[in-house]
Amino acid sequence: MSTVYEARLHRIGRWWAIDVPQLDIHTQCRTLDEAEDMARGAIVEALGIRPDTIAVELVVPEFQSLLRSVQEARTHRAAADAAEQQTVSDAARTLIEDLRVSQSDACRLLGISHQQVSQLAPAASGFADSRPWHPGPLSMPSAPRVGVRSSDDTTQYSNGHRQPRTGLANGSSDSSSMMRPKRHRQESFVPPAWAIAEDGA
Repeated sequence: MSTVYEARLHRIGRWWAIDVPQLDIHTQCRTLDEAEDMARGAIVEALGIRPDTIAVELVVPEFQSLLRSVQEARTHRAAADAAEQQTVSDAARTLIEDLRVSQSDACRLLGISHQQVSQLAPAASGFADSRPWHPGPLSMPSAPRVGVRSSDDTTQYSNGHRQPRTGLANGSSDSSSMMRPKRHRQESFVPPAWAIAEDGA
């Protein structure tokens, strides 16, 4: 575990003076970007230890009140952002899951994007209508008619109905005559009276 040392800074003209009260170490730097490295180097040199075994905390007492107000404002903003995020997330779930509002309309109402809805309310973003669906009664197909040929030239079906078979007078069926298509007789052409007679007609 690293040991934390506090380095206090105060301005001297264009320079920054660095004091480490715990070790009574003093050094200086030109910019605040150099302050931590300068303080760490002075501590390591005074104690003879590795740089990665210590941590340096920079403090500027003359600006402490000003910086404290900034930190408090940031803390309040973070709390407000967290409260807003929770409120929007609850509203998104209520709109989509309870009130059946579409995701697109919920984004419009809340003033956020579809991606934000997915982040705030993952369950609501993939929500589908979960109302139960009750199918209506299914109609059963009727059983096919099965016929049995009997000796009296009739066909008896499973429902008890008998139907005579069509065929020739002698009881034999002529399938060729039944399947033969009917021929249409072509009528003779009669020219009209005003037509010019052809030669040799």
